[in-house]
Amino acid sequence: MGFHGGGRGGRWHRRGAPQEDYDRQVSDGELARRLLQFTWKLRVKALMLGLTMLASTAVGLIPPYLFSLAIDKYIVDLDVAGLSTLAIAFAAITAVTYVISYAHTYLLAWLGGRLEYDLRMDLFQHLQRLSIGYYAKREVGSVVSRATNDIDRIISLVSSGVLSAISNVITLVGIIGIMVWMNPWLSAISFSVVPLIIIFAYVWGKRVRRVYRETRKTIASVSAKIEESVSGMKEIHAYSRERESRQEFQEVNVSNMQANVTASRTMSAFMPLVSAFSAIGNFLVLWFGGQAVMNGTLTVGVLFAFMSYMNRFFWPIQSLSGFWNEVQSAFAAAERVFHIMDTEIEVSEKPDAVVMPPIEGRITYEGMNFSYEDGIPVLSDIDLVIEPNTTVALVGPTGAGKTTMINLLYRFYDPQEGRITVDGYDLRDVKIENYRKQMAIVLQDPFLFAGTVKDNIKYGNMEASDERVIEVSKAVGAHDFIMKMSDGYDTEVRERGSRLSMGQRQLISLARALIADPRILIMDEATSSIDAYTELIIKEAMEKMLQNRTSIVIAHRLSTVRNADMIVALQNGRIVEKGTHAELLTHGGLYKKLYDMQFKYEPDEEEEEPEASPERTRGPSTPEMREQMAGMRGMRGGGRGSHGSQGGRPAAKDSDDDSKS
Repeated sequence: MGFHGGGRGGRWHRRGAPQEDYDRQVSDGELARRLLQFTWKLRVKALMLGLTMLASTAVGLIPPYLFSLAIDKYIVDLDVAGLSTLAIAFAAITAVTYVISYAHTYLLAWLGGRLEYDLRMDLFQHLQRLSIGYYAKREVGSVVSRATNDIDRIISLVSSGVLSAISNVITLVGIIGIMVWMNPWLSAISFSVVPLIIIFAYVWGKRVRRVYRETRKTIASVSAKIEESVSGMKEIHAYSRERESRQEFQEVNVSNMQANVTASRTMSAFMPLVSAFSAIGNFLVLWFGGQAVMNGTLTVGVLFAFMSYMNRFFWPIQSLSGFWNEVQSAFAAAERVFHIMDTEIEVSEKPDAVVMPPIEGRITYEGMNFSYEDGIPVLSDIDLVIEPNTTVALVGPTGAGKTTMINLLYRFYDPQEGRITVDGYDLRDVKIENYRKQMAIVLQDPFLFAGTVKDNIKYGNMEASDERVIEVSKAVGAHDFIMKMSDGYDTEVRERGSRLSMGQRQLISLARALIADPRILIMDEATSSIDAYTELIIKEAMEKMLQNRTSIVIAHRLSTVRNADMIVALQNGRIVEKGTHAELLTHGGLYKKLYDMQFKYEPDEEEEEPEASPERTRGPSTPEMREQMAGMRGMRGGGRGSHGSQGGRPAAKDSDDDSKS
């Protein structure tokens, strides 16, 4: 049973879903304003970087003017001393340039790294605050792409891109000032092509914005498909779907390639035109400046300096045209990142939320109605009281709403109508972190983090001692297999616990829950995906874990819930009956039907063994489990409804369960 998706859909329901198709057109000005907010926090270092950039630009504008002096004054007059002074000046400028460049490079790297850190932290914190429903509707790879690829693109713009653009603008202003000071008439001729470049950049930019938004969408689809394929590689191999998987990836990869080709083709029409404008500018300077030199109205040194400045003038323009390319790509990425940051937090704390005191464990569902999507009710008219230190089992067919009951109790969602209280406190009135710290959950498919076995167990209580880790591991029957591993409790389990079997991951998950010492414990299909031997170990561990706390157990195997203080049967999102195992069997309702379906070919053990010995009531010990495996394997191999030679009653397991009831 899925925990996050409310029981609806799994990996494959996402295929073809237009996760990235949101209609959100944010102006460039608004995006720039929000990006500058991050830079403003680092304004001191940004100011220092700006000063080094200004100094670097100023020093870089000096050499062409010195060249003109050398030609017109010292070379013409054969002044060796003056020429030597200029040579020393050039050497000094080179040394100053080195120092400034060093400081500029360091500050640029620091500022870019800090911006990346701040932006990713803000995004990650917001992702943590979003409800489970947000992730149920989106592909993991798409979210990861926004936190990695898109932020990388933004940082490239905000750090190096913007600063380079500012440097280029300062360079342009400085060149214009020097050229106008040297010869206003020739300067006016040189700058005549600039308005044409500006107009073309503005018109072409609208087209560029659209194509780069498409590139950000397609790269997210590629990331999502890679993540899905890597996560499901075992299933792909098991069903020999490698060819189909490659074809599916080829489709999204081709779309990404086509989007990037389209973007490159769009920009390729812009760059050559800027180069053409540069060539026209140089032609005008050479043509009119050369005639002026021949007429004696302009010196060769000034013309040489003009030609040098003219080349430098178009370098920043060409760089700015590339910057425009980067701006459109980064703004498309920023639009997607801010789309996450602007997503409304559906489950949030009230400003006056109170700290949840130590929980006693009385849970009340009052007149509750809930739906994941408008018009499609999942739970209706739910009224239920769970007393402290009792065990309640939720049973029913798939899609009945069992996991949704847990989602709401954990406050992953809020009900549209009604409320849930714990010890009289409405969950919407208490601080979420403090409340959830007093709970623990064991899922059908336990999630282990990359790290050691000990790290994963201590995840339930990071302050627990190593002795406590060993204690809870022994309590749930995990200690023996852990000690057989290469490094014991320090063994790396790798991502998602890939080195461990399902049963081993489940036992570690049980230890993690037990070390948290929760007042409310949730067991969501904790034994449905494991072998018979491990199930016996887990059932014995569960008996210890369920004591002295409020426990809710979700199970399809009704043999695991017979001892519950109350069994609640749900169907179509409604509670249809509740009571003990014995009471519900006499009612002849949904529970009786589910029970008969599972135990159709098994004799009624309650009639067969009315009096169970204390030893049998306590459940099998670990040595006894090994002796019971033959019967359990027969039950597993033939199935509960098998007509074969192993279709009879597995006495060790079910007689034990019935004796407990």
